[in-house]
Order: sequence, then C-alpha cells, then structure tokens
Amino acid sequence: MNIRKNKENNTNKENKDLKALYVLKRLLQYIGTDNKRYTAPLIVLIIFNLLFNLFSPLVFRHLIDVGIGSSLGGGGSGGNIEIIIFDGILYFILTILIVLSRISQGYIIQKLATITMYNLRYEIFTKFQILGLDYHDNPNSSAGKKISYLTNDVNTIQELIESGLLVIVGNFFLLIGALGFMIILSPQLTLVLLLIIPFFGVIVVSVFKKARKFYKELRENISSVTSAFDESILGMREIQTFAIEEEFFNEFNEVTKNEKKISLKSAKLFALIPGLTIFVFTLGIGLLFFTAGILIRDSIITVGTLISFIFYLFQFFEPLNTLVGFFAILQNAIAAGARMIKLIDLSPSIKQISSPIKLEEIKGEIEYKDISFYYEKENPVIDKINIKIKEKERLALVGYTGAGKSTFIKLLNRFYDPIEGNITIDGVNLRNIDLKSLRGNMGVVFQENFLFSGTIMDNIKYGKLNATDEEALKAAKQVNAHNFIIELEFGYQTLVGERGNNLSEGERQLIAFARALIGNPPILILDEATSAVDPFTETLIIEAILSILKNRTSISIAHRLSTIINSDRILVLDKGKIIEEGSHEELLKKKGFYQHLFEMQFKDPYKQ
Repeated sequence: MNIRKNKENNTNKENKDLKALYVLKRLLQYIGTDNKRYTAPLIVLIIFNLLFNLFSPLVFRHLIDVGIGSSLGGGGSGGNIEIIIFDGILYFILTILIVLSRISQGYIIQKLATITMYNLRYEIFTKFQILGLDYHDNPNSSAGKKISYLTNDVNTIQELIESGLLVIVGNFFLLIGALGFMIILSPQLTLVLLLIIPFFGVIVVSVFKKARKFYKELRENISSVTSAFDESILGMREIQTFAIEEEFFNEFNEVTKNEKKISLKSAKLFALIPGLTIFVFTLGIGLLFFTAGILIRDSIITVGTLISFIFYLFQFFEPLNTLVGFFAILQNAIAAGARMIKLIDLSPSIKQISSPIKLEEIKGEIEYKDISFYYEKENPVIDKINIKIKEKERLALVGYTGAGKSTFIKLLNRFYDPIEGNITIDGVNLRNIDLKSLRGNMGVVFQENFLFSGTIMDNIKYGKLNATDEEALKAAKQVNAHNFIIELEFGYQTLVGERGNNLSEGERQLIAFARALIGNPPILILDEATSAVDPFTETLIIEAILSILKNRTSISIAHRLSTIINSDRILVLDKGKIIEEGSHEELLKKKGFYQHLFEMQFKDPYKQ
C-alpha cells in the first residue's frame, strides 16, 4: 500500500461534505440495536402523552359550553356544579397522566442518549487504536483534536438525543394532532391560521442554510482551542523555562477569539428566532380573534369552541416554535456528527488479513527482501534494502539522523508497511501474522519512553499484563532498576506521575527496559535507548543490555557507539541504504564511514 495515497484518501474523506440526512442516519445507528426493547414502550408513551394533551382542550370546551354555560353563540346549562366538578377532576387526572408519561419518556430518552454517548466514544477510541502512525504522526491529528472528538463532539450528539428525539417525535405528532382537532372544531379559524404558516417556513429555511456553516466552523475552532490548551499544559515546563508565556497566551487567545467570533454570529442568528416567531404568532392571534368574533356573532361557533381552539392553537405553535429552535441543536449535532463519521470511516493503513497466523514459539530469524519505503517516491526513506538477521544475532544500526534507522524498525513492528518488498520472521510474511501476536513477540525500548499514570509495578507489567510481582521484580533486577526503586518511599508502589514526571530520565529508561524484558520476548529492539541518560545510568544500562541481549535476536539503534561495540554485526545506513556492514573491528579496518563516526565520538576534544 502506498502510504502517500492512503494519506490522500483519508484527507479527501475528511474534506468531503457529508449530507445532513446521511449524518443523522449514521448517528442513529449508535443508539444500539440491543436497545430496540425500549422502542415499543417509548412509542406507547408518546402516543399516550399525545392523546392526553389533545383531549385536554375538549374538557375546557365541555366545561364552558355545558358546565358554565354562555349567552354567546348558544347557551349551556346555566352553570351545572356537578359537570364543573367532573370536568375539574377529569382535567386533574389528565394532568397527572401527562406528567407521568413525560417522566417515563424522559427517562428512556436519557438512557438512550447515554448509551449513544458510550457507543460513540467506544467506536472513536477503538478507531484511534486501529489507525496507524501515519494518522497519529500527522500534524493535523493533534492530541487536542482527538480529545475534542471524545468530549465536545460526543456531548453534542448526546444533547441532540436528549432534547431532540422527544422534540422531533412527540412535538411533530402533537402539531399534526392539534391541527386536526382545529380543523374539526372550526375550518374557518384553521384557514386563518394556515395563512401565517408560510412565514414560519421562511424562518426555518433561512436558519437552516446559515446555521450548518456556522457550526461546522465552530466545531473546527473548538478542536483548535482544545489543541492549543493541551499543548500549553504538556509544554508548561518549557514555556516557563524560556519565559514565552505571553507568546503562548497570544496564540491561545487568537483561537479562542475565533471561536467567540463564530459563536456570536450564530447567537445573532438564533436570537432573531424567538422575536420573529412571537411577532408572527401575535399577528395570527389578532387575526384569529377578529374572525372568531364574527363567527360567534353569527352563531357558527361557541365561546367554548373558541377557548378550546386557542388551547389547540398553543399546542400547535409551541412545538412549531420549539422545532424551529431545535434546528440550532440539530445543525450543531450534524457538524459534530460529520466530523466523527469522517474519522470512523478512515481506513487504517495497516490492515490484517481475515485469518492471520498467530506466532507461538519463534526462533527470531528476520529477513528484509528488496524493502523500499517512502512518503514521496523521489525521496525514499528506505531504499532497496536486503538483509538477513540470524537467529539470536545482535544487530546494530548506526548513521546520521534521517538515515532511515527508526523506519527500519517501524517496518518490523508493522507500524508501517513497506511500499515495495516483504519482511519475514521465520519465513512468514509480516502481512500474514496476527498484529497482536507479532508485537507480543517483540520487546521495544524507545529513546523517549512513555510511562502511564499509576505505579512503577503497573508500568513494568504493561509489558506482560498477566505477570506476577515476582516476574516484575526479576525483570527490574536484570536491568539494574531494582536498587533505585526500593530506595523510593513506596518502592514498587510509587506513583510515577503524569508521563512519569516524578522520575528522572534515566529512571524512566530503566523502567522501560524492565517493561520490555518482562515478557521474555524472542526479539528485542532498542531505539537509541541510552541517548537521554547520564554516564552512570548509561553504565548500568550497558551492563543490562549485555545481559538481556543473550539468547534473543536484537536490533539496536545507537548514536553512542559504546553501547553497540559488542554487537555481532553493525549496519551503517545513509539515505536509506546500507553502505557498510560488519563487526566493530571489521568496520574500523575498512576506514570508512563507521570509522569516521567512531573518531568523532571518541577523539580528544583538546587534541589539535
């Protein structure tokens, strides 16, 4: 697979503008198929609530026309106390039933919203685990942007389900039902009402067109704010060290000002809605009263019918007004949902075959066959490399920064796939091996090792999740980490702090060695594992390396040649190619590139 093409495909997907209905359809899938058991009760509750609401105005009509009576538009009973009491009790019962049905609806919808939030976060977090380093190393995929997906965007969808599902379903049918009853009560008054509906249509269309644009920009700016905040927090030591607080404040202030600017634009847009709807509603009521006066005078309708009609009118306009306001939530959710769906639909660059091979016991024989890798074809990172690493051989890679050393081992870990050629372990192509099995057979120590929040014991056991405390202690002793650990106040139960900031560089490195070793991997990779430590710790690590490299295949990358002098074979890389190969002594005798590197490191700086 061409990594560059994969990046372009992912970028095209990110830039593609998804249709609103498609986004909503996809989002509804995350409510969960296992929650269909809630659908029937929810529908029943919505129907009951609808019927209770629609029946209530008829109680008032009966109360006024029959219970109280009226001298306008036809008489009633002249005031029947039994009917008044009966209608009062009936209305009280209906009110209780409406409240109970709404509480039940609210509970179910809150539950569905929470389930949706969980499902989306699970899907997005899983996607982050699946996507390769081509995504995570991309400058556009900052930590803040990823956090924004899991927090701001997911919370927006949860809000849509909580407030929107009930609105869109219940209020829509209430609106239709109220309109139906108004037609039955008075076709003439309903016709007057329908004359003002087009004004609402104009408001809805205008809002819909502009709102999505605003919210799409807003979602992107929110992720920028999160990214800027995240970077500032993680880099606080460097910010304060170099006294650049003002520069970072200005940068953060700039992105927050952009967010504020877009938010104010959308606020202005939606601030118009209540005023416009009230204005249209007021005109409608005025026109309605004028018409109703004529109809009552001519005995076409009763006063009770008018009162009942007004109740239905409120039942009609309240959901209509709410639905218009709902577009604010809807557009925000569509913008957030589109971002998440684009992420969910990204194709990982590293794909696993349907029935991969699980490695059991391996010898550790590795072969690179005609391996080439590049982001841009004219600038290869690895260029036609052929090398066979024997079982239990200690191989070392040296060369200038950018020579291709780290990429060499990233291809072995399958963080990337080669553009050309194949890599095999014990004769099995890496593409056919189960990823978890492949990486489980490798121990890796990086130049900068990440320690997770928790104890030292926890961090060592991440190399083998089912390891015992005794195994963790054994691994720590093998890499010379035990002595400094037991001198800490809480020993192995000492909290390492965020990213291991309670420990020194050397201490973090030794713990990383123990973590890599605890699973007794047949293949061990050391990526400049001593470049960030002091001379004393380096001595401890070199002693540890001599011990842990025994009886296993190993690949070591080092700028400090002192750590790889005892390697069985050393490869010298330059511009993605192997330019020299041999043991330390053999390479020195060649008087080539390696000898130049060696003399640069070990020459006397005071000697002319």
